[in-house]
Amino acid sequence: MIDYDTSAYGDAMTAMKKTITEAMGESTLRTVGFAGVEIFRDQAQQNSLKHYETGTLYSNIIVKRLEEESDGGRRQVYIVTVRNGTAGSPGAFYWRFVEFGHKFVPRNTKRSKTGRTVGWKAHRKAAELEYGTASAPAYPFMRPAYESKKHEAVDVMTRTLAEQIARNAR
Repeated sequence: MIDYDTSAYGDAMTAMKKTITEAMGESTLRTVGFAGVEIFRDQAQQNSLKHYETGTLYSNIIVKRLEEESDGGRRQVYIVTVRNGTAGSPGAFYWRFVEFGHKFVPRNTKRSKTGRTVGWKAHRKAAELEYGTASAPAYPFMRPAYESKKHEAVDVMTRTLAEQIARNAR
């Protein structure tokens, strides 16, 4: 009869699990998550250069960590978004018009009592017709960035995770 002791194997697996768990802290997950989302941000910026006029859209594409969705060492959530601002402050408030297209709102021929030349009816009608029209077609830059780089982002995150575990396990 052959006697085989598996207790050493079980002890080695337990030690490896403990090492990986210790190496997978919040800083490791943040590093891995940012490495992946950085790929999408860079591609979205490159896609926005196709319609470059002032550079405002390019410089306002950012990575944002969602603190309310993140959970310490178990989960980190990042998004690529555009800093909105307003029409009078820095930011690319118009990025949705570029991404999805929009309907031009015609000016009223008569001024209203408030002095405005564009009425709410025109804005409501434009909102109903939004997302790509003959007036202003969509020039998407975010969705193509995701579609073209999702596999590369997973590869980069896998490599970064392996590097971080190797670094923290020493």
